Amino acid sequence: MRRLVVIGLAGLVALVAVGFGIVWVSPSLQDGMMKRTALGRIGSGDNSALLTDNSLHVLLCGTGSPMPDPTRANACTAVIAGGHIVVIDTGPGSWSRIVASKLPAGKINTVLLTHLHSDHIGALGEFAVQSWIGGRVVPLEVYGPGKLEGSVPPLNSEGHAYGSSGTVEVVKGFSEAFDSDSGYRILHHGTDYLSPEGARMIGHEIARPAPNTLVSVFDKDGLKISAFLVNHHPVEPAFGYRVEYGGRVVVISGDTEKTESVELFSKGADLLVHEALNHEMSSIIFEALTETDNKRLAKMVHDTLDYHASPVEAAEIAREAGVPLLVLTHLVPPLPNALARHIFMRGVAEARGEGDTILGYDGLLVTLPANSKEIETSNLM
Repeated sequence: MRRLVVIGLAGLVALVAVGFGIVWVSPSLQDGMMKRTALGRIGSGDNSALLTDNSLHVLLCGTGSPMPDPTRANACTAVIAGGHIVVIDTGPGSWSRIVASKLPAGKINTVLLTHLHSDHIGALGEFAVQSWIGGRVVPLEVYGPGKLEGSVPPLNSEGHAYGSSGTVEVVKGFSEAFDSDSGYRILHHGTDYLSPEGARMIGHEIARPAPNTLVSVFDKDGLKISAFLVNHHPVEPAFGYRVEYGGRVVVISGDTEKTESVELFSKGADLLVHEALNHEMSSIIFEALTETDNKRLAKMVHDTLDYHASPVEAAEIAREAGVPLLVLTHLVPPLPNALARHIFMRGVAEARGEGDTILGYDGLLVTLPANSKEIETSNLM
């Protein structure tokens, strides 16, 4: 019996090998297989229904940090509701996560920035170009903080003051960098397919709110998003966002140390998406860099400790605010395996008390049906 099984498996392997060999030398079979694969992928549908299902959706399209992590894009959160996709931060690598989530790219016409660190704005040009190629025919509207406040700007050898650019200037810079690309594409494909108006990016400076107050940033078709100040000093100003739709509320902290404003505006919220840097793990990295005489990187790692909240501090905020679900994002340091994730979450359960906590990952979708207490989670990638 065993011999018959072995003979049968050998015959199957031989047939597969013969079939592969035939395909390998037959361009017509190769082209046919490629076409079927392309049709299958193109016809596999998208997630446009998320825009019209009367729920508030939050997609994590980037949960990493400037520390390299091949499994995570940099900071990006997409809010989907009322026919709109509003993207909060466009960190490097995050556009690929939007593509993988099968959201309709042409529906992205608004970007909100929490602050102007490179890991939060690096893919802005890619968002502008790709959403335009995807069908957007109106300018991409970008809202964010103004120029650096409260610090003496450093100068370079030519007298340029670093920190002299706010969101308006940053958007102009991206527009200029991608100007030739836009021109080439319009000339190549024609204005019937690529609207010159859709190639535009327009920057807007969010009026600085008073401490512990909200300022409206987006208000369309029942989707309301307001900005509030957080503490990411010396990054001034830096914003968190409170999102409201269909009786549901989400708060997105942006980068911040543990601060009163996040807790204040999380009261009554269904979901808190909070950044998290594990101070103990980062301190171990600092010590290792110091021991290897890498003083430059050691200082940079050490300096990050004082303007980011820890996982435990985020859990404390969620507990005090009574938030049913806490999702941790902007994770520092990278977490390459289960043990690292376990260490990262030390003390969180005890600090959290009642309520659920999820260690965020790229592709996590949180769905909040309108006028309900229900919270659903799924993987959109």
